[in-house]
Amino acid sequence: DKNNSDKKQSNELSNEPTSGSQNSTDELPRLKIDYAFSWDADLTLPPTENMENSSDESDSEETQKKTKKSKKDMTKEEIMLFEFEKRQLEGSVRPEKTEDFDRMVLQSPDSSLVWIRYMAHHLESSEIEKAQAVAERALKTISFREEQERLNVWVAYLNLENMYGTPAQLQKVLERAVQQNEPLSVYQQLINIYVKSGKLEEAEQLYNKMVKKHSANKSVWLGFGDFFFRNGRVESARKLLQRSLNSLEKRDHVDTISKFAQMEFKYGEAERGKTMFENILVNYPRRTDLWSVYIDMVVKSGDLEGARLLFERVINLQMAMKKMKFFFKKFLDFEEKHGDESSVAAVKQKAQEYVDSH
Repeated sequence: DKNNSDKKQSNELSNEPTSGSQNSTDELPRLKIDYAFSWDADLTLPPTENMENSSDESDSEETQKKTKKSKKDMTKEEIMLFEFEKRQLEGSVRPEKTEDFDRMVLQSPDSSLVWIRYMAHHLESSEIEKAQAVAERALKTISFREEQERLNVWVAYLNLENMYGTPAQLQKVLERAVQQNEPLSVYQQLINIYVKSGKLEEAEQLYNKMVKKHSANKSVWLGFGDFFFRNGRVESARKLLQRSLNSLEKRDHVDTISKFAQMEFKYGEAERGKTMFENILVNYPRRTDLWSVYIDMVVKSGDLEGARLLFERVINLQMAMKKMKFFFKKFLDFEEKHGDESSVAAVKQKAQEYVDSH
């Protein structure tokens, strides 16, 4: 129906997958909004005015009684108007006409959600120019202090131009968005839009521009590598790792290699991932984080015996007692989940021997 269609359109504009999409860990990267509002939440529009919840129950009951009495004397049209206003106050009304949306944006001028729903309303009727006009109105209206809300609208605007505009129009919007927002955030959002719409060549071209402009930024290289791995370009990802190490500071090398090793476990070859971790641990044998991630990846790959061997190695290293307790606890949890009574007892015995010897 119209409400669901509006919701779907606004989800598409906001670069957020509709229900039934893959889990976030396996899906394409997307905008993460930790404040303002969540794209995954029910797209209920804000109420027409702020309602205080602190009123006395007696006042509420008295109001309801008066309402019930007055409704008896209402005409059919008045009852319909009363119900509409009630739904607005409760935030459950779905605007259906342009006039409704105009009222909503006047009442909530800084809400990107309202503006994006307004854009979707026009798109449902294939009124592309009107949707573009709404985006422009939103960017002129939303306060500059509301950076996240403005970015949300820019993302919706980019999505709109990607779906219905020309490459030239999209480029113009991109240039403006980059000037008014943190460039990397905008570029990453456009890459998400390209990937979601199947424009992988455009996404790769933009990533290449990003790693040239931001060659010292580790997250850009990792995002590019993840893009290659997810799309079956394993060899391209491996070559990219070497490129990244030539550009990044040495302090970023270990973490970058570790992340690419994890990608090998997920999308490439687990054995290659193991080799990469082993090579790192030769130089950093007491890095708790590396051992922990390495063991986790081996467990997830289904190699339980391999994981046991890693646990045996790590609990025999010379590390601080706090770190050793961490690994004994992790080993015990592993055996309780994947082992039997004897293997659990064996880990407890080794832990006790370690405590006794220290």
